[in-house]
Parts: sequence; structure tokens; C-alpha cells
Amino acid sequence: MSNRTARRAAATLVVVALLVTAGGAAFYLSAPERAAARSVTVDTSAQLQVTAEPGFSFTPSEFQQLPVNTSIAVTFTDNDVGPHTFTIIPLQGWVVPTDYSSPQINALAYGTPGALINLNASASGTSGDIQYGNLTVTAPGWYEFVCTEPGHFQSGMYGFVAFGMNLPSNISAGAADTGPGLAVFIIVGTIVTLVVIALVLGFVVGRRRGSSEEMPPQRLGYPEPEQTPVAPPATPPEQKG
Repeated sequence: MSNRTARRAAATLVVVALLVTAGGAAFYLSAPERAAARSVTVDTSAQLQVTAEPGFSFTPSEFQQLPVNTSIAVTFTDNDVGPHTFTIIPLQGWVVPTDYSSPQINALAYGTPGALINLNASASGTSGDIQYGNLTVTAPGWYEFVCTEPGHFQSGMYGFVAFGMNLPSNISAGAADTGPGLAVFIIVGTIVTLVVIALVLGFVVGRRRGSSEEMPPQRLGYPEPEQTPVAPPATPPEQKG
């Protein structure tokens, strides 16, 4: 194999490895930011019962057809050992962007006019804590609820509640994304690329070294090529003086 052919093969393998890495990253980035799994409760009574589960999720994660102009009794149970909040953002018909930081979410929840309801559970760090509250909504509409503990919303801890109506079909709340993540695709792709480069370079270097250190034929079991004797040049006759 010539040096030019080896370089072409190395470049081809590197490009393939980079394409594999880019493809994995593109697949991860194109995945939906909010899972499609739904846990919907339709309850026209004046009760709203929700539980914070391990793994940063609410159960149920969606409520609809809750009554308006009625005092609704809210029961929030923390089934996790860590602290969580049940906080309804006071913006009707609005979804919190997934890239919002914890300070931005706190500004929405605790600024003016303030959350529709905000219950804190497991402040003592024990599971099974239950908090109670009431809220009244005077007009049909839907809202997003979140956990305002740092990082919990970003991990998938949110849901939606609709009063006097069904939730729109184009929104849903699901479990947090537990996939490998973009960083894993990048790391694995980089490792694959480096391994391919190392193999190709090793092959090229081995070819060059092998050509410069080729063993003589007799050491490989082949007979040594015969040497044709060369006759010495004729001695010119002595000249007599």
C-alpha cells in the first residue's frame, strides 16, 4: 500500500467516526425536550391531590376539568426524602421555557402577583410529609406547576392543571429525561475517533518500518540468489625494453 493510499484510508475512517459522533448528537438534540408520557386526572370535584415521587416527577402530572369559582382543597404529599414544592405558576396558558434557570422560575413563582398556590414538603428531609392548602380560580384556564427547589424543574419536575376545561392536546408532562445525554455521545465519539486514528497510524508506520527492515530471502526460507562470477580483467603482457 502506498503512502497516498494509506493517508486516504485514514482520512476516510476518521470522517466515518466523526459522522457517527455527529449523528448521535443530532439524534439526542432532536429528541423532544418534554416526554410524551401522560398521567392525567380528570376530576370535577373540589379536590387536587398530587405526590412528589423519587426521580423528580409529580403524580399525577396533569389535571383537567377542575371546577372554577370553587375553593379547591389541595393535598401535597412528598414521597421522596428530599424537599419539594408544589407551586402553580400564575401565568394562564403559558409554558415555562425548559432553559429557565432556578432564579428565573423563582421570580415567576414568588414575584407579583405570586403563585396560585405554593406548598413546601419534606423540609425536615424525611419522606411522607403532607402539606395542605386551598385555591380558587375564577375563570377557565390552564397553568403549569413546578417544583422550585434548585434544579428540580430542569430535571423534569413539572406538570399542568386546567380549571373548567381540558388541557390542550399539544402539551404534556412526563418523567425526566434519563437518557445518556449529549456529553456521552461526544465522549464516545471522540474515543472512537482516537482509536481509529491510532489504528491507522499504527498500520502506516508498520508498513513503512517493514519495508525498510525487510528480511533477506534466505532468512525467509528461500534460496539465496546465485551470484554470477565475474571474470577478472586480463593482465596486459609485459613489454620488453
